[in-house]
Amino acid sequence: MSRKKNWFSNLSIRYKLFASYVLVIMIPFMLLLIIHINLTQNENKDSAVYASHKMLDESKSYLEYKAQAITEVLNFIGFNSLVQAGVTADSLPYEDINHWHQDALQLSRLINQFRYNEDIDTIQIYMRQGLAGATESTEFLNIGKVESMKWFKDFAASKSVFAWLPSTLLEAGADPRELTVLRKVPNAHNIQQFDGIVRARVKPSAMQSVLDHAILFPEAASLMFNDRGDVLSQSDQFPYGTDLVREVRDLFYESSDGVSYFDDNYSMDGKRYLLGVMAIPSTEMKLALIVPYSDILLSSTKARNRIVSIFLLVVPFMLPLSFFVAATATKRIRRLIVHVRKVKHGQFQIALLPASEDEIGELTHNFNVMVQNISGLMDETYTLGREVKNKELVALQAQINPHFLYNTLELINVMAIESGSTDIKRVVDELAVFYKLSLSNGKEFVTLESELQHIEAYVRIQNMRFGNPITLELEVSRELFSCELPKILLQPLVENAILHGILEKDSERGVIRVSACVVKADVVIEVFDDGVGMDEGKLNTILTGQNVSSKGGGYGVRNINERLQLCYGPLYGLKYESTNGEGTRVLMRVPLRKI
Repeated sequence: MSRKKNWFSNLSIRYKLFASYVLVIMIPFMLLLIIHINLTQNENKDSAVYASHKMLDESKSYLEYKAQAITEVLNFIGFNSLVQAGVTADSLPYEDINHWHQDALQLSRLINQFRYNEDIDTIQIYMRQGLAGATESTEFLNIGKVESMKWFKDFAASKSVFAWLPSTLLEAGADPRELTVLRKVPNAHNIQQFDGIVRARVKPSAMQSVLDHAILFPEAASLMFNDRGDVLSQSDQFPYGTDLVREVRDLFYESSDGVSYFDDNYSMDGKRYLLGVMAIPSTEMKLALIVPYSDILLSSTKARNRIVSIFLLVVPFMLPLSFFVAATATKRIRRLIVHVRKVKHGQFQIALLPASEDEIGELTHNFNVMVQNISGLMDETYTLGREVKNKELVALQAQINPHFLYNTLELINVMAIESGSTDIKRVVDELAVFYKLSLSNGKEFVTLESELQHIEAYVRIQNMRFGNPITLELEVSRELFSCELPKILLQPLVENAILHGILEKDSERGVIRVSACVVKADVVIEVFDDGVGMDEGKLNTILTGQNVSSKGGGYGVRNINERLQLCYGPLYGLKYESTNGEGTRVLMRVPLRKI
């Protein structure tokens, strides 16, 4: 406890005043918010529940009226003597098209007189014989073609004369929002049997308009379903699945009265909902209304948000005054933190911070001196590293393979003896080009074109030496010829490919392919040879210099990799891929810079 007191007492006056302002503002706000939530939340809930009950009851009554109107139409058609006679009539006389057309016209007139009902889109009659037995039409359908379907078997086995089904059960391509009402056409002699079915296809908007009207809250949803759990119609906004529909159906049938079901604490996916279900009289349809509890508390939430908004509007005008002095005092500290972060991420070339004579000034001065010392040490280390690499490069240039120079001179001597001066001139010219490109007038960086000419001269000399065993393929776009890179990068790679790859094959012949492409902001140069390749052990040590042979193969590769990383950073350098007996691929990555 004493530690807490000491901590508070050690705070500056600015922070103590700021804490007082916060308490003065926050305490009344929190009291107002708590009182508002406790007093108004229950009132809003009761009002919303009552409104939901009322709207559900009104929607049920309206749907009952619409359903009764539809069933009256189907009852009239189902008990009409003309229809009962038509569904059982012999189909043989209707092979005469004139006779078929005459009776079809008479039945169509009977059906069409009920077009006054705006909810019904079309009426169709399924019949066992009669007109459909001879020729089907859009209004008269053969019942034999649907007897094997599940909806027909269920309807035929039921004792109900009506069925309310989604049209997709009857036709796979039907509008999923469309509702179908079926009515059995009773047998004229036995009402327990039926000879046909009258089908009314109800417009999707007929029921959906009522369901949409029942939505009083932004996230609420309503739907109609039958005893099977099929969705017959739903509001335009219905983000729930079929599992919910079946669960609602089961809850309704488990209710005590079997007429309605209400639950204002229904839980789904960890959220609270109001769930109301009512049966539509004289039908197998049920009407359900689902209201998220967050919508019921929406008015309370809006009032609470208004209070919070007022608080947020007032605070910005009061708090900045208490923070003004603190911002002035801590400005230099924040600036110092920014510079420390830059140094942390390796940025040492930063402007020196102004330092005063106070404690913060002393800290700033010491930081400036530290950064200057570190930057100087890094520059010195970098310079030493470049000098070491340049010395290695000079050594490499000085030795550019004594064996190669010796063998070339020996070749000149042999050719001078065995042939005319033309061949000697070619060798001497190629050798002159090779060394001219190697020296490059003392430049450290050359173009990619110069490097390609360098390896071409080198391969031509090696071909004259070994009897043209090497095929050099260059697949580099002229657009990349002007790319800048350190000199003598490709020749050691090509030399390794010849001496340690191709010439170690039994045939001592092979292909070296050099290609280049742009990858993002870099140039990737690939040197591939179809030589003997390397095993995994040698491949893992080639860039470390541990596999340096007497021929100097590993030294040049390691030198190239270190030069690239010294010039461009650790993201650049060489990457080797090789398969023993198949060849080696070297990938060189350098930044895309042009001379």
